[in-house]
Parts: sequence; structure tokens; C-alpha cells
Amino acid sequence: MGRGLGVGVGLGATVAVAVAVAVAVAVGVKVAVAVAVGVNVAVAVGVNVAVAVGVGVNVAVGVALGDAVGVGDGVPHGPEA
Repeated sequence: MGRGLGVGVGLGATVAVAVAVAVAVAVGVKVAVAVAVGVNVAVAVGVNVAVAVGVGVNVAVGVALGDAVGVGDGVPHGPEA
């Protein structure tokens, strides 16, 4: 009886530890994946914002240059107006 109980307790502890480790690993992997997805989203959004800002700056510069040289609408612009 004592031996059977001892073996039973030992097996139960082993299974409990194995399950605990498996759950911890699974949760860790899910957290890691979530963090990776979060980083990817943050990077993608950041890059998109940077591109949008870059495009906005390029458009603004293009408009300013066009205005400075008076091209596009045939109406004088700048100092000669």
C-alpha cells in the first residue's frame, strides 16, 4: 500500500510538473507571438506614417517649387506677380 501510494504520488507530481511546464511554454510562445505581432504592427504603422509624411513633404516642396517658378497655371507667381 505504501509503495503503491509512493509511486502514485511520484507519478502525479511528475505529470503535474510536465503539464505546468507545457502550459508555461505555450503561454510564453503565445506572448512571444503577440509581442512579435505587436512589433510588426508598430513597425508597419510607423513606416506608413513615415512614408505619408515623406509624401506630404515632397508634395509641399513640389507645390512650393512650382509656385516659385510659376509653372502649371499660366498665372504669374512669386516676386513677378
